[in-house]
Amino acid sequence: MGALLSVEGLCFGYRKKQVLHEISFRVEKGAICGLLGPNASGKSTLLKCINGVLSTHRGEIRVAGKSIGGMSRQEVARLMAVVPQQMTLAFGFTALQMVVMGKAAMLGRLSLPSGKDRSDAQGALDELGVGALANRTFNELSGGERQLVLLARAIFQDTSILLLDEPTSHLDFRNQFMIMDLVREMTRTKGLTTLVSLHDPNLAARYCDQLVVLKEGRLHREGPLDKVFERETISELYGMEVVLHRPKGGPVAVFPLHGTTVL
Repeated sequence: MGALLSVEGLCFGYRKKQVLHEISFRVEKGAICGLLGPNASGKSTLLKCINGVLSTHRGEIRVAGKSIGGMSRQEVARLMAVVPQQMTLAFGFTALQMVVMGKAAMLGRLSLPSGKDRSDAQGALDELGVGALANRTFNELSGGERQLVLLARAIFQDTSILLLDEPTSHLDFRNQFMIMDLVREMTRTKGLTTLVSLHDPNLAARYCDQLVVLKEGRLHREGPLDKVFERETISELYGMEVVLHRPKGGPVAVFPLHGTTVL
């Protein structure tokens, strides 16, 4: 399979501060690509550039070989669904209304969601096992429930690319794995191309097929998980000595070698 999403020589900065420097990588259909890096490494900014929220200074983003440069927000929304970090809304929308909003890009300016839209949105909630939350106010849901609703919205949006910005932040231990299990299942069964930013390298090792490793806005390493997830790379990335544990039949795990010894 060829790359569905490709980023080529991407550069971005705010005023005089350069944030991203010559970022290039590709992600194939059906693959989960993890964005890994410490705080302020540029992960969220990169996702916003890919989604067209931020205009790049240089470089190109292509979907199935077609540049998104010059596309309208509606056109980009038909290609990519975004699952943001934890969010709180100013208005009391229900979970079902949040999911229905996923099709806003497909509707005309004066069009309203149809009965089928609402039925399909309910089906997306049901698919993730949270159909009972449909009439609950989104802001009143727990962190894990909110992320499930946002995933349901992404399913309902029915795009080929899924962008997730730290979807496990603020979630407890169980919910982190529940969300990532669902992301992996959605990617496989629906043939998506998924790009997910993560703080925890152990989650990246467990769920990702490839990694894009960012450090201070630069591409530190990128490639298949088994080539990139190495002790030296993780140690350099976080500035601490680590050890990798590779159990038979299980995912590789990383641990600090001596507490949090700084290199």
